[in-house]
Amino acid sequence: MSDHEGLAIGHSMAEVAADNAGEAWKAEAYAAFRRHAIHNLIFTTEDVRRANEDMPRPPDTRAWGAIARRAIRDNIIEFFTLIHSTNRSTHGRLITKWRSTIYRGKDESNNN
Repeated sequence: MSDHEGLAIGHSMAEVAADNAGEAWKAEAYAAFRRHAIHNLIFTTEDVRRANEDMPRPPDTRAWGAIARRAIRDNIIEFFTLIHSTNRSTHGRLITKWRSTIYRGKDESNNN
């Protein structure tokens, strides 16, 4: 399997995971992702998830990948670099660090 095929499979699995999480979860997660991009110039999807731990969790965390892909399509974020994950469950795999295209500055009211 090529890297491109593997990436396409991963994107597909993220879409399925998001669909399984439901429309309400997808709407709430997208709003949270967008808010995070407004107040954080550079971040990872893990950062968004950690900043929104009060949100219901999707059955599969890959659902967040579909939210990030939508944010790319909507020109909210763009690729910045790859870094090693600090999440213990991912064993240090490479993850994307995003650059916000809608950044307005830090939200001092909630440190988010």
